[in-house]
Amino acid sequence: MAAIEQSTVPWCTILIRRVFGVAGAAHQSHGRFAMRYAWPSGEWGSLPIAGGLEAAYKAELEKAPDRAAKLAEIEGRLKKLTTPLRTAETFLVEEIIDPRRTRSILCELANLAAPLRTAVPSTFTMRP
Repeated sequence: MAAIEQSTVPWCTILIRRVFGVAGAAHQSHGRFAMRYAWPSGEWGSLPIAGGLEAAYKAELEKAPDRAAKLAEIEGRLKKLTTPLRTAETFLVEEIIDPRRTRSILCELANLAAPLRTAVPSTFTMRP
């Protein structure tokens, strides 16, 4: 993530599958030209429902008389809220694209970013 943040080149991310938490946020730099697109198959957000549910709802699950039933109830409630469109808006994804458009979008972005590419000496001598 440090290398991504330190880079100065234009950046484009295509979310094709799963990305959660800080790993997803690392692909959106505010200091350079950066675009994020997603395929409809993309699943992203703060926490994955599968593993994050037990951590996020630990106290509620411990109080429940039937832990498995409570877990299923919470998971069902959250799955109703997970749609690519809603998540794309929240996590600053420019557009959900048809995977067949990926190449043309990347070519278009390369042409847009061409004037921004300049050779400059690196100010970073070592990465953490």
